[in-house]
Amino acid sequence: MTSLIKEDLANIANSTIGRHRAILRNSGDAALSPGETASSAKYITSGDSDEDLLGESSNDDIAETSEEETETRHACTSCTEEYPLSNIFQTECAHNYCREFILRLSENSPTNESLYPPRCCRQPIRAPTAVEDMIGIEMTKRSKERKTETSASERTYRSNKTCARYIPPHNIRRGVGICQFCTARTCAGCKKQGHRGDCNYEDTNKQRIARDDAKANNERANDVLLEELAKKKKWQRCPNCSRMI
Repeated sequence: MTSLIKEDLANIANSTIGRHRAILRNSGDAALSPGETASSAKYITSGDSDEDLLGESSNDDIAETSEEETETRHACTSCTEEYPLSNIFQTECAHNYCREFILRLSENSPTNESLYPPRCCRQPIRAPTAVEDMIGIEMTKRSKERKTETSASERTYRSNKTCARYIPPHNIRRGVGICQFCTARTCAGCKKQGHRGDCNYEDTNKQRIARDDAKANNERANDVLLEELAKKKKWQRCPNCSRMI
């Protein structure tokens, strides 16, 4: 009899413990998604969830956008539009010019001597590596060729007017220049088509010097007349370009 009572008490105790375990298991599983186990939930919690990863990615994108929006922008002195610093060239006189303006100036200055060398505040704009990167290799080459041309005291151009290209000193041999574009020959003395034998270079040179002197004298005389007229009319000079206004 006693053994039966003990056996019944043991069964009751085991069933009670089983119910408690079932309750705990059900309450734990209820906190998980369908199909998840405690071990898998623990793995996800310890690692990075998709939401965490998306959150971090979004934060990075926001940070990059903020950096772009807060990047210092500068107004172009020519077109007045604002550009990031990477598209702006600043001169020694602290004026800013955009890439498009520098490109247009570089395209026009080799063909228009009045624009060469490019100037700002009456000072030549130097061409550091930053400008060369903006205008490209070909335009940089043309600008350097133009610099060689404008700095030459004695210039020789192709005698054929259909070409009329400048012939640099290193393309002149024994008084004859060879055009690097059309390969035609031009006499560096008389500036006419290349020829054999001597030419009246000395006479031609003297005539050119006399013509240049006469032109300079006329310009000086005109300047004097202009100054006298300006005083009479009470004209003034522009402080920026020095022209009469």
